[in-house]
Amino acid sequence: MMAIEITTQPVAEPISLTEIKLHLRVDHTDDDALITSLISAAREYCEKFQNMAYVVRTYRLSLDAFPSYDIQLPYPTAVSISSVVYTDDNEASQTLASSYYSLDARSIPARFGLAYNQTWPSALYDNNAVSINYIAGSMTSFTAVADTDLITVSGRAFADGDKVRLSNSGGALPAGLSALTDYYVRDYSDYTLKLATTSDGDAVTLTDAGTGTNFVGVLDSRVAVAMKMVTGHWYENREASSPVGLSDVPLGVKPLLWQDGA
Repeated sequence: MMAIEITTQPVAEPISLTEIKLHLRVDHTDDDALITSLISAAREYCEKFQNMAYVVRTYRLSLDAFPSYDIQLPYPTAVSISSVVYTDDNEASQTLASSYYSLDARSIPARFGLAYNQTWPSALYDNNAVSINYIAGSMTSFTAVADTDLITVSGRAFADGDKVRLSNSGGALPAGLSALTDYYVRDYSDYTLKLATTSDGDAVTLTDAGTGTNFVGVLDSRVAVAMKMVTGHWYENREASSPVGLSDVPLGVKPLLWQDGA
């Protein structure tokens, strides 16, 4: 048996209030709180429909025992394991050394299992005796500091040499950075990093901090369209007694989310 829960929620939505209001053609602020809540609800709807995690958050997967074979981690994409905690035979909580387990983050869903030539430690067989805490999400928000060329990412670690793409919602990327461009991580340390256009190149010079919300990672364009359609539908049909049921979504949403590669 297993149970899954989010222990750290996303700190930003992949589509901003500004961008959604443009889609809705709303130019006042009276409904900002409502629209903000609908954006979150639309993102959660699309994520659960696809069984995906768009923006970085932390999950806890709880098992009654260590797995006897590799298991798939729900809500791809999983990018790292934060910790594995288990209850030993003396009913004491223990944190497992990372040398015991492996993560295949290239697979979708990611696979978690025993590392080569290792055996699981003895653990109490009980409800939720083993907890796998992992970070998942294809996008993570970042802030930039122009005079240092540093960007600070939220909730996800990187390694020098990682290849990334950037996106922005509701504004513009920091000057010096562009969408649809491959960048390489360099000088990574404690959630701060610089970006270069080649794997061994100099850091890109940033001349401002950008506007709106910046992301390392890109939201699939079909998902963005689906989120906007769902948000618009719920904004226009916000009462359960309306002719169109709140549980209904526009006809184009599910075909967009069904497509492979989202």
